[in-house]
Amino acid sequence: MRAFIIFAVVLFAACGNSSPGDEEVSGTGRVRPPVVAGMFYPSDPVELSNMVEGLIEASVVRSTGGTIIAGVVPHAGYVYSGGTAADFFSLIDGFEFDVVVLIGPSHRAAFQGMSVFDGDFYLTPLGRVPVAADVADRLRESHPAASFIPAAHEEEHSLEVQIPFLQRSIEPGFRIVPIVTGYTGANELQYMAELILAEAYNEKVLVLASSDLSHFPTESLAGVVDSLTVEAILSGDMNQFLQVTSEEKLPAGLDTFACGRLPIALVMAYTGLYPGVTSELLSSTTSASVSGDHSRVVGYASIAFESSEPEPSEWSISEEGREELLEIAIASVEAAVENTGFNLPDDISRELLIPRGAFVTLKRNGRLRGCIGSMRPIRPVAETVSLMARSAAMEDPRFMPVTPGELPDLEYEISVLTPLQILGDWHDVRVGTDGLMISDRNRSGVLLPQVPVEQGWNRVEFLEGVCLKAGLSPDAYLGEVTLYRFQAQVFGEDEAYSED
Repeated sequence: MRAFIIFAVVLFAACGNSSPGDEEVSGTGRVRPPVVAGMFYPSDPVELSNMVEGLIEASVVRSTGGTIIAGVVPHAGYVYSGGTAADFFSLIDGFEFDVVVLIGPSHRAAFQGMSVFDGDFYLTPLGRVPVAADVADRLRESHPAASFIPAAHEEEHSLEVQIPFLQRSIEPGFRIVPIVTGYTGANELQYMAELILAEAYNEKVLVLASSDLSHFPTESLAGVVDSLTVEAILSGDMNQFLQVTSEEKLPAGLDTFACGRLPIALVMAYTGLYPGVTSELLSSTTSASVSGDHSRVVGYASIAFESSEPEPSEWSISEEGREELLEIAIASVEAAVENTGFNLPDDISRELLIPRGAFVTLKRNGRLRGCIGSMRPIRPVAETVSLMARSAAMEDPRFMPVTPGELPDLEYEISVLTPLQILGDWHDVRVGTDGLMISDRNRSGVLLPQVPVEQGWNRVEFLEGVCLKAGLSPDAYLGEVTLYRFQAQVFGEDEAYSED
């Protein structure tokens, strides 16, 4: 139950842990066979392996040892775009990833939303690659616009052509999550990015958008529009990218700026949730370099996104950042109570500009005085804390607004949240580590990770507590409801200068 509210291809230019033949396609739909082998790339395993390895070895791009978190790669026939694609895969040659999220556009099926593959394996001539079924299930169940549409995957080449490169570049043992986008809005893409980030707290994740660029302009026009498209991608602003590449902006002679426009936007939304992200154009070309036809071309580009910060599981607001957030919360509350204006400082630390969900809890004489939060990372954490602090003081429906006389006695606690992740089994709740959100149609409730610790609750009591918070029966968690978990970095005035 999901209760969380929130084309024609004219030209082919347009973990392999087992060997071919080890696994027969069962016919049950659980294994997706290769459908463009022999067309977009060789069907012979030896020829394909040699071709992919040759393309990667020929690339002059080499890793600098940074943390690659995402990329944009073309999906045309290998003779056209294989060299461009290989520049990205050369960058991650020898890397280890637990999960690769592959996102491509739908060239064959028209549908709304996103289709997340429901099956066990994708098969290529180099062997089978397991699907991260647990991750795929969570994404489908969590996202109201996600489902499994078999027709979206059956003949779609944009994901398939990336897999042999993965099989010959990164270390064996990875799993994939194939996602095909239909007609999808920016908000839906943003929420999917948040759900994928939640998975990255537990596993090492790579997110790849499969896309060619301009379709069928002259080569000279392709040079102009592809440069503008790449510039918009490198800007990191997903909404600006979507605006610049919209149908309304298409010049005469151009069918599309990028067939994988929405997958690219999803990658941009995902990387926008990371601190310290840089993006780089690795290479770009057009089909004319192979076909010799300069009058009607397809553009290609390979782009990498790198983060200078550790894995999400190691993210933490620094001591200085915690002090700064507490100062913002206090100033925001005082301004709201005294009815004066408050603006965020101009010199906010870079780490506080990253989007994060957060709760602000106010206490007076040790007793709760207000608690309001925003679950999703839709604003910079500094802005979130400012808004939630004001709301906790003035808009918590359980309390009267804070008065000026109470200000000296207020105690502040801030909880900076990780993204929501759907919880399939309530037995997996970790008391003292997980916060909980429960949703049932139009009712929902949230309890922060510190609540069961403060109350001395065990797992069942914690689950019953969040049910009651939502106005449900204490055992509602055993029924048809949706449970999410999240974690939080919690600190108050006394903890602002201490290590976590």
